Amino acid sequence: MLNPEQRRLIHKLLILEMAVQSLQRDFSVNERLKMSKVYLPILERLLKEITHDY
Repeated sequence: MLNPEQRRLIHKLLILEMAVQSLQRDFSVNERLKMSKVYLPILERLLKEITHDY
């Protein structure tokens, strides 16, 4: 049985993993948009921050 702290850490790990996968998928889709110059730096920054936490 997991204690509450372990459960919290596992939950955080899963959320961060899903966020990284989602941002990577969004990044490849946004590269084809006309407004990619606006969105790509934002996505890069978010991905870098989340990967650091992960």
